[in-house]
Amino acid sequence: MSGCIHGARTSWTAKTTTATELRRHTAGWPYWLAACFVLFAHSSGIAHAQSVRDRTRLAPDPDRATAVTESQATELTLTLNEVSIRPIQVWIRTVGVAEGSGNTLTATLSRAEGALVKNDQRVRAFPPESRASMSQAKITQVVPQGERVIVTAELARRGSEDSTRYVLEIVASFGDFLSVPNEAIIETGGTQVVYVPLGPGRYVPREIRAGAQGELFTQVLEGLEPGEQVVSFGSFFIDAEYQLKGS
Repeated sequence: MSGCIHGARTSWTAKTTTATELRRHTAGWPYWLAACFVLFAHSSGIAHAQSVRDRTRLAPDPDRATAVTESQATELTLTLNEVSIRPIQVWIRTVGVAEGSGNTLTATLSRAEGALVKNDQRVRAFPPESRASMSQAKITQVVPQGERVIVTAELARRGSEDSTRYVLEIVASFGDFLSVPNEAIIETGGTQVVYVPLGPGRYVPREIRAGAQGELFTQVLEGLEPGEQVVSFGSFFIDAEYQLKGS
């Protein structure tokens, strides 16, 4: 699809711009171009400039479900994912200090973070000045000390001769939870919404309550059941069309 660039998940916390104002700008535009304009409006600050005319997010309405044709779905690379129980992995980031030969790194974590760290967990380590000089490591020791936890990691290969401090990214499992892909969730004014299929090619918003966010998946506390499907890639375009249709 030309004219609109796909990228990593963005934190969309700006309020929804007045739909009638956007429709005035996008009347007669192709579906994908109108959707791109709405996304651009949010990210570029247009929504902020028009905040005096902002409305709250439109309530879910099955009669206003967003309809997506096969060709539009192809253009949007529309993807559905099942709501299911998955392991949620998080990255715990801290600073480690090299000791002895330089292969052993020691770091201090809070008690809450330390509770997620176990021996043999994978670690990525790199000097603050050079992320490209990344090394693999693993946790070899976890020692609670009051409100702190001291962890030791062993580098798979000798670290940089010039570096005594490293950024450590520890891969930790938060647990197995009902979850959806991070990109499925749209955040607006403190409200978290996903889009679920109402029928072939038709989608409506569903408000949810999210919990812990991992690197790939976010825990769902309320609003969805196992086995349901949500739109992941393409959800922002469907949301833009839904808001436009509600004007």
